[in-house]
Amino acid sequence: MGASDPELLDAGADLAQASMWDIAVRYHEFKTRKHLAQKTKRLRQISARAILERAQAVLGSVVHPTHSFIGALGSEPPGLSEVDLALEETLEANPWIGSAVKPAIERSDIWISWQQIKTQSVILAVDTSLSMTGEKLALTAVALAVVLLQFPEDPIGVVAFENSARILKRPSERITIGELVERFLDVPAQGYTHLEEGMKAALQLARLIPAGARSRPPSTVLLTDGKYTAGRDPGYLAPRFSHLEVLKMGDEKGSLELCQELARRGRGALREVGELEDLPSTMYGVVKDLLRGRSHG
Repeated sequence: MGASDPELLDAGADLAQASMWDIAVRYHEFKTRKHLAQKTKRLRQISARAILERAQAVLGSVVHPTHSFIGALGSEPPGLSEVDLALEETLEANPWIGSAVKPAIERSDIWISWQQIKTQSVILAVDTSLSMTGEKLALTAVALAVVLLQFPEDPIGVVAFENSARILKRPSERITIGELVERFLDVPAQGYTHLEEGMKAALQLARLIPAGARSRPPSTVLLTDGKYTAGRDPGYLAPRFSHLEVLKMGDEKGSLELCQELARRGRGALREVGELEDLPSTMYGVVKDLLRGRSHG
């Protein structure tokens, strides 16, 4: 991509000849070069595109689960593209149909069936305090994109946290997946890990989702290594979540107990991600469980 992009031909050999994924991995390095200051926007766009392509490859074809409904004609929600006649239910509700007596058939006498896509509200809380640059940044962005690709129309909230929590997307906000990825790419990686603050922000986002906008309680996915260097032990917050999935990054055993506690008290499950390369596929596993209706562990 680099060598074929007119805007990058004069940016230096290593960048001009880099692949799209290489640019995504080295995005923070490239954007700090003074002579590339005017090309940051283009570098961010290329990085986001590479991340989305990687996420699409992980996800494969997107299948949206549906609810089945049956009701009288006119009771269906507006905007449906297809409805079917529910003949058996129509005859059961109107036994006189087909008899010698033939009263006029009203609209409400006819029963129909239709499908509606299930909604799944998800809050993503991501620890960005631990050297969130390079391949870690890019692969974490892929994991986030996996969720948004599967639930593009659903109320999804995203919060990143380090010294403090930063809301990247509110559940009601309508932005493209590419825009969200670009926002995430520019989150500054800083010092301390305020896990308590990140979980508080995730709870606040979950409360912003109105009950009418969801068919199930919101699920929160927490990406963390389980270590915190600011704030209190966040264990007391876990029971406040309707469903808390914990993705533990790295193989540090000292923080495993806290991650287990958060998942257990949050009525969710713990998934350990020992190798960074496994993060997108692990997130895909979370997505599949949500699609199957496993809203609690």
